[in-house]
Amino acid sequence: MKSSRKIRYLLFIALLSAAFAVSAQQEQRTFAGKHYQLHGSEWLVREADGRFFRVDDQVITVKFKPSVSATEQVMLHRALDVEVLRTAITGYVDVRTSGDLFAVLESYLANGGVESVEPNTIGEYHLIPDDAQYNQQWYPPLIGAEQAWDTTTGSSDVVIAVLDSGTEFNHADLGMGADDYQNVWLNPGEDAWSDPANPGSGNGVDDDGNGLVDDWKGWNFGDGDNDSSGSFFHGTAVAGVVAAKTNNALGVAGIGGGFGNAGLGLMIVGVGNNAPLGAVLDDAILYAAEQGARVIQLSLSVGQSGAIDAALQTAYEDFGVLIVCSSGNGGTGAVSYPSSNPFVIAVGATDQSDSKAGFSQFGTDLEIAAPGTSIRTTSLGNGYTTTQGTSFSSPIISAVAGLVWSVNPALTNEEVRTLLHMSGEQVGGYDYNHDPKRPGHSLELGFGRINVLNAVQMAGLQEVFHVDGFESLQR
Repeated sequence: MKSSRKIRYLLFIALLSAAFAVSAQQEQRTFAGKHYQLHGSEWLVREADGRFFRVDDQVITVKFKPSVSATEQVMLHRALDVEVLRTAITGYVDVRTSGDLFAVLESYLANGGVESVEPNTIGEYHLIPDDAQYNQQWYPPLIGAEQAWDTTTGSSDVVIAVLDSGTEFNHADLGMGADDYQNVWLNPGEDAWSDPANPGSGNGVDDDGNGLVDDWKGWNFGDGDNDSSGSFFHGTAVAGVVAAKTNNALGVAGIGGGFGNAGLGLMIVGVGNNAPLGAVLDDAILYAAEQGARVIQLSLSVGQSGAIDAALQTAYEDFGVLIVCSSGNGGTGAVSYPSSNPFVIAVGATDQSDSKAGFSQFGTDLEIAAPGTSIRTTSLGNGYTTTQGTSFSSPIISAVAGLVWSVNPALTNEEVRTLLHMSGEQVGGYDYNHDPKRPGHSLELGFGRINVLNAVQMAGLQEVFHVDGFESLQR
């Protein structure tokens, strides 16, 4: 089913164009060569670099021809019922209007004494976090994370389940540190432990009736207990890529780590301390789905089984969970299981030159790629490490999905999956048209290397998903 998936990167431009020109429910205008679209109650303008900005519908800027006297300018302003705010030495005048934005613009333009008139936009700051080791993280700027953070840094209402070796929930860059917040998910149905650092300090009661006692900070299915902290660095490193606390002057910045406040929630689910156990993986998947995770993050491979297949399908179809998994590090032309399952997004790795990392498994089932070499992230003992592998590409995609849902919680998992495809960049010089049925797809990087800014901006354009013909696309 996955090999015939017809969702494609090139739909990005086509659907955005259709959002401007086709949708009868969305108003659009063209003024001075720029295209404007009414999104909800706000006008958006698309700039030359493809980014969208909100339009300031109250303040416009006009410049008169040198021959127009100050008196004539004042008379026109009064006729259009605007308030002059300021006049620059360059001759540009900012005015405030309470009328219809485009009607006022057109009225100024129709006056022969006006040299130019234009609306203004509400821009963005390019957030650069102050995390002490952020200068060792090469990939967030490359994939557009810094610009995306101007829109969202992650909502704690969006929970990413990290099914791995366990995560050090007391790590200061993940859990409660010197600051007053944490990104570790707490089960709302369970009473808090009397000592937040000690899993044995719970009340010994299965408060939420899910069959697991004191799973306040997730569950360790490998050991069958509520100590989800783990003893192998892998899960802590994966969790840090997703949501290490960002802009907290400490350590590293996660893609969805907030910005001096809570970011994406990290649901900790252990599936084997030293190696993933296939026997418990299906239980862990279903636990994450039942507990409300929007994304299940997997950086592992096991042998295929019917039980795991059934759990993946149930989580995806019945619970609407997005499931993301690393493709594998064998360098072969086929992704490993469970990333090969049709209900799972297979993620490959890129290097600092925007090429496929040599170790990354690839092929027809690969859907998207993300940086996976020299990844600086959290580790055990409240520490940090630099590591590599598709294990650390996959959580980037999980975090991006979390940011997308932070912007638009109404999207379905299928829509988010499609959006991730469409937001990829066709880097590396690979053949992205090897299959006429899947334009925009390459064997090496799938639909390309993820661009976080593209994904977040598209998340705000709900109408993109309702253009005629989109619903007919099948996996």
